[in-house]
Amino acid sequence: MNIHDSKLKSVEQRASSFQSSPLSCPYKPRLSRPWQPSSVWRLFPRQNAAIAFTQHIKQDVHLFSLEKEGSDAGQRIFLVTSYSELWHYYSSR
Repeated sequence: MNIHDSKLKSVEQRASSFQSSPLSCPYKPRLSRPWQPSSVWRLFPRQNAAIAFTQHIKQDVHLFSLEKEGSDAGQRIFLVTSYSELWHYYSSR
């Protein structure tokens, strides 16, 4: 058996092991308290899309208006998140 065959066999074995035991679900950031609901941090370019999102989500979230950096005065984006999450990221800056 040459080196190419042994590497191919090694890769195939790893691939089958990953298929039999896949990686866990994608990482979702949470606040420091595990009993808090999962993180919601969504940016929207239009206010009506942000309002529609807040009406359909089951968590207690709020809508914040932010001015875009480096854009014309008055141009805004809209953030949907909870007060605790906003404060967590704001205070860590």
